[in-house]
Amino acid sequence: MINDLANLGSIIEINPEERDLGRVALPNEEHEFVYAKAFLQKNSTVTGENLYDHLSEILNKILSERPENVVDFFEEYCRKIKEKRFRPLTDHLEDIYVAPGRYRLANKLLPFLRPLPPEAPSTVDPEDLERADMTKNNMLDLLAYFEIAGLGLPRLEMFCLTMSMRQLIRAEPITRVRFWGKIFGMHKNYLVLEADLKDEEYVKRNENYNAAADNKIDDLVTDHLEQMKREQELPAEDALPQLWATLPPTPRIQYEEPPEPPSEPSGVGVNKTVYYVCNEVGDPWVQLPDATPKQIRIARQIYKTFTGDLNQAIVSYPLFPGTERNYLRAQIARISAGTHISPLGFYIFAGEAFGEAEEFEEGAGGDNKGDISENPKYDPPSIKDLTDKSMMFWVHHNNHILNQGRTTWWNSNPLPEGIDEELGEEEEEKPVIAGPEPETGPALLTPCSEDVTLDAIPAWSVRSSSDIAEEYAVAIVKSNFWPGAYGFAAQGKTFHNVYFGSGLKVMVPNFSPNPLPPVEQDYPLGPEIMEILDPTGAEEETWRIAHLPKELPPKELRGEDELGGEEAEEEEEEEDEDD
Repeated sequence: MINDLANLGSIIEINPEERDLGRVALPNEEHEFVYAKAFLQKNSTVTGENLYDHLSEILNKILSERPENVVDFFEEYCRKIKEKRFRPLTDHLEDIYVAPGRYRLANKLLPFLRPLPPEAPSTVDPEDLERADMTKNNMLDLLAYFEIAGLGLPRLEMFCLTMSMRQLIRAEPITRVRFWGKIFGMHKNYLVLEADLKDEEYVKRNENYNAAADNKIDDLVTDHLEQMKREQELPAEDALPQLWATLPPTPRIQYEEPPEPPSEPSGVGVNKTVYYVCNEVGDPWVQLPDATPKQIRIARQIYKTFTGDLNQAIVSYPLFPGTERNYLRAQIARISAGTHISPLGFYIFAGEAFGEAEEFEEGAGGDNKGDISENPKYDPPSIKDLTDKSMMFWVHHNNHILNQGRTTWWNSNPLPEGIDEELGEEEEEKPVIAGPEPETGPALLTPCSEDVTLDAIPAWSVRSSSDIAEEYAVAIVKSNFWPGAYGFAAQGKTFHNVYFGSGLKVMVPNFSPNPLPPVEQDYPLGPEIMEILDPTGAEEETWRIAHLPKELPPKELRGEDELGGEEAEEEEEEEDEDD
């Protein structure tokens, strides 16, 4: 008995006083369980694993499979569990959860990280296969300037955007392409690229465009004439009933809409460049259609947020002629015309590049692509000049859009050909013919210092990226009329215009939509259509008495003739004979 107590005392802690008294304290089961579990959960200093987790995995695998004679295969289960956890030192992959959105984005961006496939041999002239120069579209280099200005896209998205542009120039006849900006929508956003097409492509587009426009106008005129003919020559079955013959005829619309200015052809004016958009990097690029004058005029009168769907209908007043892709193209044209600026001297007129003295009509706005070109002898202004608050060293290099929705004025009532010869050669003999006054606007390369202000708000805000290291500073210009439009210029010949915004122009007062036009008078005023108050009961009774039949006078006063008296006597005699 004493030996048993001695062995038990070596295992369990026994109070010496209690040992002397011959009493032993029993172990606490909860404490022993906690101590045992903590011992099993001690991690190995070599592998970092612990026995408790290892046994738990083995038991879970055995219970899930429930094999026969499990005791004979216990070591095999233990080996498989260890092999599953084993990872060599050269394996750096991590088993992490990838969200579905990131997984879809990775699948979109993966094709851009692969080299382009070799092109098939072609018999086309190498000059015709010349593509845009992508050396000027280093988006990562451009991102550095964006970050200085406090804007831009993620680095991965900018790199994949460069790869996407490289694939676009292989699929489309593009000679120049650049990143225009990003427009934010309610559901999706738009990434926008600005591109110039080849000359033969512009010729082809203009031929198709003119034919389509002429056919469309002819169809509209034909439909209008047929409708007027149907209104004037009503068939007999649709004739108005005789009951309403006294009413005036059905009113007809006498208003004739003014002639619509023709759209500028591709490569000219607002359609000078072509724009491609997509919602996300990796989506196919979609080319926007050319803008029309009416779309630009209506876009100035509405205030509509983009949704991200190019086929979304524009519900507005006045009614916008087109879907969101047309509205997006009109807004891009307006933003480009108002916010694309360059340092003074970077662009010069085409004639000046060859030493020719050409006179450019003020307000013409330029009607072809060769109006201005880069100055080969450009001497960049200093950062102090570029950050001048007066904005005298920044100029507009895009055409101004007139109120007609065009960059060049279109005369709606031109004089017939040969009228000058008929009226005479001398100016005194020519009568004064009233016509529309030509509309003019700022010419190309107009300094930004001449821009108007809006309720004492200047059009531009300019600053320097650093006031300490001026030799490395960048001049940053921000538009106050189009929030999100930025321009920057470095010390050398690097400058860029970019837009990151909602595509809407700032409005100092709250936006007020145009009121509906007043209701026109359909019929001329007359008793047939005028509203008259219902007569009262007393008035109706007075009218009834006034229209009663008049009573006949007595026979004595009637003055009956003799013939009438004889006839009466004969009638009385016939009655007596019958009796």
